[in-house]
Amino acid sequence: MKSTRKSIVVTAVVLAVVFAFSSAAMARGFGMAGGGYCAGPGLGGPGGMGPGVGILQDLNLSDEQRDQALEITESHQIGMIKARGDLIKAHDALGDALHGDPLNEEMVRQAYEKLSSLKEDLLVAKAKMMSDLKAILTPEQVQLLNERTAERFDWKQQRRGHGKPSAGRWGGDCPRR
Repeated sequence: MKSTRKSIVVTAVVLAVVFAFSSAAMARGFGMAGGGYCAGPGLGGPGGMGPGVGILQDLNLSDEQRDQALEITESHQIGMIKARGDLIKAHDALGDALHGDPLNEEMVRQAYEKLSSLKEDLLVAKAKMMSDLKAILTPEQVQLLNERTAERFDWKQQRRGHGKPSAGRWGGDCPRR
């Protein structure tokens, strides 16, 4: 009975990872981890933690490079999914600590330290993945990737200050909760 449950869970996780990656790989114009601007400064929006795999789409990868990129991203995918789940839990824990009555300053500090540590780990994991991906690219493709990353950074810098509350409403076209 336990082995059946375990195999069902493993199958479900593998299918979820394959579906998530294949959806991202097949999407055209995929450039901000799927969240778009309205996703906000979380995991997928413009405040995200580095370029997504979609940034590789316009680099004219060979079939061999595409296969290698798929292997690299798949090898990092499960760890990234787990890290994002941990990040969401830590963010919720921080929210709970901030809204505690009475406020427990030590709990807030611990929750914030945990969240910061997880963000740091996720950032390092994404940097490792991008480093592994750059290793399979030609020098011209690396230069083009660097240019695209710089353009994306410039766009994010131009957007700074947008989305601030004004007259009781958030700026921009994005709905807020």
